[in-house]
Amino acid sequence: MFEFGDAIKEGDGERLHDFYKVALLMYKAHGKMKCAYVIVLYLAKIEAILSESDAHDLKWNRTFSKHSLPEINTLLDLQTEQFNHDVKSMWKSLAANINEDSAARIANTVEPMEVIQDSIRRDCGISDIRGYRSAGNPEVAVLQLIKDLVQIDAFKHEAGRKEHPSFPKFSSNLQKNLDYRNLHTWMIGLLTTWEPIYEINRV
Repeated sequence: MFEFGDAIKEGDGERLHDFYKVALLMYKAHGKMKCAYVIVLYLAKIEAILSESDAHDLKWNRTFSKHSLPEINTLLDLQTEQFNHDVKSMWKSLAANINEDSAARIANTVEPMEVIQDSIRRDCGISDIRGYRSAGNPEVAVLQLIKDLVQIDAFKHEAGRKEHPSFPKFSSNLQKNLDYRNLHTWMIGLLTTWEPIYEINRV
């Protein structure tokens, strides 16, 4: 997950692409079928459905950098969700006056409104760069945890207290439940379904 967050911050489409392949196995192994479906469709679009140019755009345009500075990218989906939230709030304020024309007019004002808001922030001397919070000092947090554990004698053996020397029922293999034959059959079934829909023509 750290790798995923770092790839987003840097806008590294290739690393995100590789991460999605691992995430597909994890989702399938743990029964998260909707998430697995979305990833398979994403991979299929890049490899077989879209043109080379469109596939390149899909891979490398997954993140958004408002300020064109390194390591502060955010997911493009997140920006879209924020715009959607703003639009829905404004639609709600229309109450009985909402109709197709007024809804469209409001939706078209979101980006210009953001430009105005940024201008006001700059005039007020408020930093225009927001998003990722600065990391605190991890040493302080670790020392506090150790102090708390020592204080409650967490590392001291006491007769009658059940110990947890290991986790015998917890497998270190996160893909333990993954049936690769089932995964292959499922993916082939999806590609067969999509072929007439998307006119799969790339190899």
